[in-house]
Amino acid sequence: MKHFFILIIFLFTGLSLSAQTAIKSVKAEKAAKINWLTLEEAQELNKTNPKKIMVDLYTEWCGPCKMMMRETFTDPGLIKYINENYYAVKFNAESQAPVNFKGKTYSNPEFNPAKSPRQRNAVHQYTRTTGIRGYPTLIIYNSEVEIVSRIVGFQRAPQVMRQLKKLK
Repeated sequence: MKHFFILIIFLFTGLSLSAQTAIKSVKAEKAAKINWLTLEEAQELNKTNPKKIMVDLYTEWCGPCKMMMRETFTDPGLIKYINENYYAVKFNAESQAPVNFKGKTYSNPEFNPAKSPRQRNAVHQYTRTTGIRGYPTLIIYNSEVEIVSRIVGFQRAPQVMRQLKKLK
């Protein structure tokens, strides 16, 4: 009987440790995030370690943009793939902030600070250079910083992954 109780204690201890390890692993996967950069940071890193650049053009008022952040860009497999193969940039397409891209400074001179972030505002000059027609749009640049693809509209993680992998 004594051996039986010792066996039970070992079993419960082993199961408990196994469950704790599994929980920690799941939490670590959920905690992983895309390493978002600025346009300037991505270009600088690209000079010494060339990679493709993925720019997520979004707006504050765009529902599908928020869905992509919440549902698509939280997928552990997609996060890992993007962080390993791309410089990821999150860019507010109606931002007031100036940016330097390919040696030129872009701004948003028509930006209206009186508008709520939930309202449409003027389109940033950089955004206009990408030729987009709607939000969200992922602009994919090759390592020479030339547009090679546009992924338009809300996409789930497997759709984005499939399209990014095609560009290898």
